[in-house]
Formats: sequence, C-alpha cells, structure tokens
Amino acid sequence: MKLKETVEKQLRESRQPYMNMKLLCTRMPSFQKYQIRACLNELEREGKVYFSKESGYALCSRLGIVSGTVVKVAGKFGFAQLDDEEGTQVFIPGRFLMGAMAGEKVLLKTRPSRTGQSLEGEVLHVTPDPDGGYIGVLHQAGQSCWVVLDSMPKTDIQVRPSSVGSARDGDKVMVKLAVRGKSHFSHVAEVVTVFGDSKKAKNCCDAILVENKVKLDFDEATLQEAAAVGERGVDPADFAGREDLRDWCIFTIDSKETKDIDDAISFRQVEGGVELGVHIADVSHYVKRGSALDAEAFERGTSVYYANAVVPMLPVELSNGVCSLNPDEDRLALSCICKMAPSGEILDYRIAKTVIRSCKKCAYSEVNALLDGTATPEIEAAYAQVKETLLQMGAFGKVLEARRFGRGAMNIESMEAKIVIDENGDPVDILVRDRGDSEKMIEEFMLTANEAVARFGREKQLPFVYRVHEDPDPERLEVLQGIVKAFGHPYLKIKAGAPSKVLADVLDVTRGKPEQILIHKMVLRSMAKAKYAETPLGHYSLSLHDYTHFTSPIRRYPDLSIHRILTDYLDGVPAEEIKKRYGEFVKEAALQSTNREIGAMLAERSCDDAYKAQYMERFVGQELDGIISGVASYGFYVQLPNTAEGLVRLATIENTDYELSEDGTKLVEERTGHTLRIGDPVRVKVRAVNVSLGQVDFDLAK
Repeated sequence: MKLKETVEKQLRESRQPYMNMKLLCTRMPSFQKYQIRACLNELEREGKVYFSKESGYALCSRLGIVSGTVVKVAGKFGFAQLDDEEGTQVFIPGRFLMGAMAGEKVLLKTRPSRTGQSLEGEVLHVTPDPDGGYIGVLHQAGQSCWVVLDSMPKTDIQVRPSSVGSARDGDKVMVKLAVRGKSHFSHVAEVVTVFGDSKKAKNCCDAILVENKVKLDFDEATLQEAAAVGERGVDPADFAGREDLRDWCIFTIDSKETKDIDDAISFRQVEGGVELGVHIADVSHYVKRGSALDAEAFERGTSVYYANAVVPMLPVELSNGVCSLNPDEDRLALSCICKMAPSGEILDYRIAKTVIRSCKKCAYSEVNALLDGTATPEIEAAYAQVKETLLQMGAFGKVLEARRFGRGAMNIESMEAKIVIDENGDPVDILVRDRGDSEKMIEEFMLTANEAVARFGREKQLPFVYRVHEDPDPERLEVLQGIVKAFGHPYLKIKAGAPSKVLADVLDVTRGKPEQILIHKMVLRSMAKAKYAETPLGHYSLSLHDYTHFTSPIRRYPDLSIHRILTDYLDGVPAEEIKKRYGEFVKEAALQSTNREIGAMLAERSCDDAYKAQYMERFVGQELDGIISGVASYGFYVQLPNTAEGLVRLATIENTDYELSEDGTKLVEERTGHTLRIGDPVRVKVRAVNVSLGQVDFDLAK
C-alpha cells in the first residue's frame, strides 16, 4: 500500500479523530519520520488533513472541515468557493479570514448563516501559494508604503520601504508577503517586480500576463531547439512518405498583419459536388514529444493575443518561420480533403501527410472586396490567379453557413474590438471588427475540417482530444424561459434537454429587437463552457456530434496533440500501441489545454479592458450614448458603440431608490416604477477611469 493511502487509513480508523506524529510513526514502523511528515504536508495542501498544535493530525472529513479557495476579499468580509461539486460559496466575516488572500486555498468550518439563506465560514488554516505573487498599485506617503492589490482593492497591505527600490508612487508592481500575520493589516510585503506607471495600459498588461501565469520568455533549451529547427529549415528529405500537392492551387487567407499562418485552403469542382482541402501546418513534425519545445508548448497551452501584441505558444523560428505557410515556400502539412455534396454534406474525406506550396497570401479585406464586387482594378489584377476559385468558395461558404444554422447551430452576435495602438504603445482608437464574407467562409471551412477529423478519431477509436460543449444548465434554462415568455415570445419548449434549435430560434426571433441584448446575454449565461475532453461528448452550440480543434497547431496545444496522434496512425503505428502511447496523455492534454485557455481568455479580456480604460480617459466629462449591458444591485453597466463598457453606480443617482428585480434583468425605481432594463438606450457622462483595474465609471446624464 502506498504511503499516502496508509496514512489516510490510519487517520480514518483511529479511535480518536486526532493522531500525533509519535503515534503515527509507531503505527507505521516501516516508514521514516520525514517520509510520514512529507506525506502529511501534502495531504494538508490537498485539503484532506487538518493539523492542530495541541492535538495533532486529523482527516478533515472526520471533523466536518471543508476545503475551498478564497475568491473575494472586500475589506470587512470575504467569500470562499468550496471544492464540492456545486462550487458552493461561503461568506466569511473579516475577523474569521485569518489573513487569507484572494486565490489562496483554505480549510473552513462552516455553519448556516443567521438568515438561513447561505453558509458562513471560519478559516482554520491557510495554504499559501508557493509562487505567491500579488499584483497591485504602490502608494507612498512620507516613510509609509503600501500596496492596493487588484484582487483586494479595499484592503491596504503594508510594504517594506527597503524593498521599493526604483518604484514610484502609482507604479504597477508585484509583491510577495515577507511577513504573514493573522490579519491583512499585519502582513508585510516586499516589492519583487516593478512594471511602471499604472496609468499606462501597456505596463498594466505586462502585470496582467504575469498574474495569469502567461509565460513571457522561453526557456534557453527551448530557444536552442527552435534555433536548430529554424536553421535546418524545410528539408526535402522530409518529403518522403508524403503526398506532393505542390502543383495544386492552394493559398491562404488571413489579416494583412498575420505572420503565423497555420491554415491554407484548396477548392475545386468534382463529379457529384466539390472537393474542399484544408491544409494545416504540420507542427508536430518539428515539435517532438518529450522535447523542450513540446514541454513548453504544453505548459503554455495557447498563444495569447491582446491589443496589437501576441505571446506565442512557440518561438518565432517556428510560428513565423518554418511552420508558417508562407507563399511560394515548400511546407509540410496535414491535409483534410473532403468531397462534399452541393448541399454542403460531407460525402467522403481523407487525412493525409502532405507537402504543399501556397501560391498566394490573400488578405480578408481584399477578398471581401472581390466577393462583394467592390474590388479596385489593382486588387482584381493581384488576384487574377485565384479570383474564380474565390468566387466559387464564397458561394459554397454561404451554403455551409445556411446548413449549419438550419441544423440548429446557434448564431449569437457579439462585438469584437480592435484597439489601435500608436508607436508609443498608447491606444488612439477602438474599432469594431467587421466580419466580412471571407472571414465567415474560412470559419465554415475550418468547422468542416474539425468535424471530419473528430469523426475520424471517433470511428478509428483513437485516443483523442475533442472540443466539447455540453447541454445548458436546466435551472438557467428555466429562468430564460420566464424572461422570453415575459416578452411575449411563445417559446415554452425551453427546458432541460431542449435541442440547440430551440435556443437558436429564440436568438433569431429576438434579433434586431429591443430585447436582443438581454435575451442573447441570458442564452449565453445558460450555456455550459466549452472545453477539451478525451471523450466525444458533442458540441451543443454547433449542433454537432463530432467536433475537435485541428486547424491551429501553431497557437493551440490540443491541435498539436491531435496532429501527433494522426501522424502515428498514418505512419502505420498499430492501434494498440497508439492507445498505449496516448491514452493518459490525451487526458492530461485536455485538462491542461482547458485550464490554459481560461487563463489566456482572462488575461486577454483584462488587457483589452486596460487599453479601453486608457482610451476613454480623453472623454472624462463628456456625454455619450450607449446601451445598458448589465444590471446589478449596486448599479448598471453601459456599453458604448465602440465596445467600451462602464458602470453607473446607483449611489450617484440622486433621489432614487432602485432595486434589482427577482429575475436579475432590470432595476426598478420603487417610487416611480421607472425601469432600467438590459438593452435600454441611455445617455451617460464619463466620470472617471482606472486603467490599472480596466474600469470606467459613468454618471447618468441629466
């Protein structure tokens, strides 16, 4: 029996809940004391064992102690989320927080609150994060120094003056706790990293990336491997065993500024339909399992894109070099070639290791002009070689889109911002990204390839990493049904187990109407989060049984994982050997990829918010028109046409008493009955901005 299991067994079967170290060592003479202590420390970090100086060690389960994570500290109170299946939240009065910081693991004793509506808790033990860095803004006044942390904006933490160095008042910094007290006011921190002026979004983004564990620099071993790969380049010796498609009309379509090009396409008419080829850079040929490149790609999980910057998953020698499908250069690829009916149905497909040569790097904006008939003579001449193919592709892309929505896939509209940055790194404009016909067409082609590859993995029973989206939460669907009904729409089929077509119809019937923002937001809230998994659970919002991510191995690790598995299969590795190699790996890759995707999304969103806040600084004092995008008990959020969002606090609206409605969709003024509902137009004045927190404050215009 393993040591950990033995220790747990002893604690579980002892007559008294607690056992001291001496007794444990007596009961387990075959183990050394240091081994038992190390095991107990590990169990304590996992939240399974509680240690009392007076009594010794006990299993938390025997004492009614639960584990969780502190998710919010707000001055005189905090909240922890328990590690149970429901993720129950527990209110913790400030005197019972024991100085626990936001994000730290804790052991708690819980009890019903005085209102009986929730749980209250008392922290018994805090497990500090070993990497324990906290991001915030440094403040100085005379000899006093303190930091206001982003995660705890209502709590000041003392800073040791000797650690400040070159940092100045108002700088964005990272600190670590040098002295840990029993309350937040008795902690003492030291500055370990200075990012610069917190009123500059660029500095705040550097801090945000560090806080979300986005690795900015590559390890030396990784860089050495990347340099060797780049120096070798694409060797003709690597073409052996590959289909040579260099005489095919294959090209890429991306933004003009794109440098990491990982997908190319081909298209031609064939008997009974069309042949769509999606040709993806074969990154797995260069990033071998067990290499430093692979270890770091696994750790990063994804590239991170924000404003005008990217933190790549792979070094530039690969992402912008040997793996990028640059025009007029031989490249290794994995190709998914589908024969499709005129209706858009996949009739047949094959996956092959190939060598390709893109004949042109096309730009979305120019292809859009060709497709909508507004192309200049210069664009017409530049695209003469591929124009006819592009026109055929554009028409077929619309067929695929209509087919997707026809089967019940959901069409949730959202505005994506493009932040324009000047040469000093400051935001000078915020534009709404326009998705033209070429962007939609490429999306449909990538969806087709991802579906075919997922079907291949399932049918061949290969260990695989699927992209899955499970059914919506039944309770949230019930709330959605009530809101939809309140607007007079007879969609009473909104219930647990409802197919995606039901929700897709709700989206369509409210499109363009005043309630669109509200209904679309509530549909989004009802959804489960998409994730990666080793089992094919289907994709609800796409209304697909088979789906994966295959088309972006330069910037996503799950795609790279699938390429590696497919390559082994195509090379003739026996199925049993593939299962042995990748059975556990796909579970690890799915979990890691999901976690890193979440971290990247949080970082990207926070970085964009910082840039938007800095841009909005120029409008302080001005009145602007917007739409109510969210409501809460303390105020309502307003989104401007440029996608920037800010908060109107109810406390700033004089002589009113607004209350949040039970369904959480509107604020109602008790005296007048006036409502502020999600989706309502409203005029606001920009009161203030906080670049460090990515926040904009509005006043309701008079």
